[in-house]
Amino acid sequence: MEKRWIIERQNQQLVTQLQDEFALSAITAKILVARGYTTSEQVKTFLSAQPVVHDPLSMHGMQEAVTLIEEVIAEGGFIRVYGDYDTGATRF
Repeated sequence: MEKRWIIERQNQQLVTQLQDEFALSAITAKILVARGYTTSEQVKTFLSAQPVVHDPLSMHGMQEAVTLIEEVIAEGGFIRVYGDYDTGATRF
């Protein structure tokens, strides 16, 4: 089965600007715009491949988990970690 990409019509001025500024192909610029990358700074951040790392302690329940782990370690206990294919929501 042949797949066909259907790309919504984008703001051509913005697409051209991104093409020129970042030396992108038209399709790459259109996809970036379609995904919501509409400013030079957003595109630069995305293309730099620098990971956006959030504070892990901002996750719900993380501080409680850290406290529990520290207590178990201090008492000489054991910790068993269960995971599956997408543990950490990272897929390769």
